[in-house]
Amino acid sequence: MKPQTANLLSVALTPVLLCVLSLSSLAAVVEGERNSDGSLKKWHRIEVVFDGPQANESSATFRNFRLDVTFTSPGGRQYRVPGFFDADGNPANTSATSGNKWKARFAAGEEGEWTYSTRFVTGQNVAASLSGREAGTAPDGETGIFQVGPQDKTGKDFRAKGKLEYVGKRYLRFADGDHFIKLGANSPEVLLEYGEFDGTPGHAKDVYAPNIGDWNQGDPTWGEGKGKGIIGLVNYLSSFGINSHYFLCMNAYGDGQEAWPWTGADAIDVYDVSKLGQWEVLFTHFDRMGLMVHFQLSESENTNYLEARDGQGTFSDARKILYRELVARFGHHMAITWNIGEENQAAGSGIQTPNNDVQRRAFATRVRKLTPYRDHISVHNGPAGKFADIFPQLIGFKDITGPSLQTYLTKPNRARKGVSALSNHDEVARWVEESKKSGHPWVVSIDEPWWGRRTNRLTDTLRKEVVWGAILAGGQMEFYAGGDDVKHIDYRTYEDCWRSIGYAAKFCNENLANEIADMEPNDALAIGDENWAMGNEKSTYLLYFKNGGEFAADLSTAKGQKFSVQWFNPRTGGKMTHGTYETVQGGSEHVLLGSPPGTTAQDWVVLLRNAATLSP
Repeated sequence: MKPQTANLLSVALTPVLLCVLSLSSLAAVVEGERNSDGSLKKWHRIEVVFDGPQANESSATFRNFRLDVTFTSPGGRQYRVPGFFDADGNPANTSATSGNKWKARFAAGEEGEWTYSTRFVTGQNVAASLSGREAGTAPDGETGIFQVGPQDKTGKDFRAKGKLEYVGKRYLRFADGDHFIKLGANSPEVLLEYGEFDGTPGHAKDVYAPNIGDWNQGDPTWGEGKGKGIIGLVNYLSSFGINSHYFLCMNAYGDGQEAWPWTGADAIDVYDVSKLGQWEVLFTHFDRMGLMVHFQLSESENTNYLEARDGQGTFSDARKILYRELVARFGHHMAITWNIGEENQAAGSGIQTPNNDVQRRAFATRVRKLTPYRDHISVHNGPAGKFADIFPQLIGFKDITGPSLQTYLTKPNRARKGVSALSNHDEVARWVEESKKSGHPWVVSIDEPWWGRRTNRLTDTLRKEVVWGAILAGGQMEFYAGGDDVKHIDYRTYEDCWRSIGYAAKFCNENLANEIADMEPNDALAIGDENWAMGNEKSTYLLYFKNGGEFAADLSTAKGQKFSVQWFNPRTGGKMTHGTYETVQGGSEHVLLGSPPGTTAQDWVVLLRNAATLSP
């Protein structure tokens, strides 16, 4: 942990002190990756850097100042973005704890001339409020102009696609129009307990050594070449097509206990700006390599920790400031899930007192008001398979855009008391359908398919029950590594699982990103027990045959239509290929699809497309 400097700001700020502090203020500098003509690149991080009050890592700094910057697009749309204290402006590399740099980060999605205006206010606990209080010292009132030009990224880099947002459908959508099917990693949830982050005690040897070799020349580091292991593991996962990673960013007194944004587990309002700067290096690499940043904001062991420690009711100032700091520093990233809490309704007392429905709504609404984008906001249930006391109460609530499901890897023989477990496929289908009825469709994800003891069939079970079970129900998923979720694992221990998930991710995002939101789950289309399907009537059908056997579809509603038949092997990945039939005719309740280009005794994915829509 970094040594603490003296507190330079009193809790009660006087006008005289504010006047003195304002003397060093200069015009803001707008920084970011630029095109050859000097314009800032669309969908890349833009930082407006202000000279403001000299400050340090102290409670007063983070409670008693509030910076907000309003960006106005060429078309007149306004985005209000919270700002933050950033010490010397480069703390990720210098480990600075004090300075006079204050920043706002933003990603602009429109080319042309942008303007910004600044509000910087002071007062007791002003950072816990969204608005109000009189103006403070500089940079309050500052304005500026900058130009945004085209972006130049391609491939998996999310900046090529733009911001991922909730658009009222069961899939999030990028600004370029493609839908996102999340197929990622839930484990380890202690990802941020990394030995080369500042202020992360007890983890000097936890540097993801097996992944240092996956770091490439030109990849980012911080300080004196730090970060290669954690940057390398992002490269490793991305190489398979994994497109998200879930982690705790506040697990004080939880399972891992050493991933938090502060200078110490009990310093709940003193933020470690250099550690957070290093997190920013990591999350920028997430964007570059095509991974969603899945923030888990609390866990069952500390659900009530901030309220208990702050001595405040059901929504403490410390929690409000936590949300502000995280959104301010990281809300500009392209693909984000803000997860209100892990196992959020699990039984407990004291700091483990579970949140209630009123709190969940208030927490989600606060995050929604802080972020200028329509980011995905979810909440996680616990224990596995227990949903009745958390999700039905949130159906239709606009500020939560989907459930983060903890299920069983397979439907258990003996469910826990009070739990009536469905299969993963049926559980996803349930919440997809229930939320659709409410008029507020949810983005449904199995984020923790729980299992205890690892078996030789883990990869096959994961692929069949969770990966394709979720996809064909209209959902998505992340992989949970059993008890290894709170350990610094060698990711290669689960390489077969990453491959299996990655095969599915590449298939979906290469073949269905434009149309999957218009395809409705309908298992009756795939004839046979435990076969699943979804389709856009008379246009495209996706079928999963879980155990092989006869491959047949009900195409009775597609009379007179001819379909191409392509096969995808979910066990080996690769390109789609033809089987014994290249086309089939619609109009019958039992249309044989022929045989796959391989064994008929295993699972296969079949994609049927209306021949009339295909290019010659």
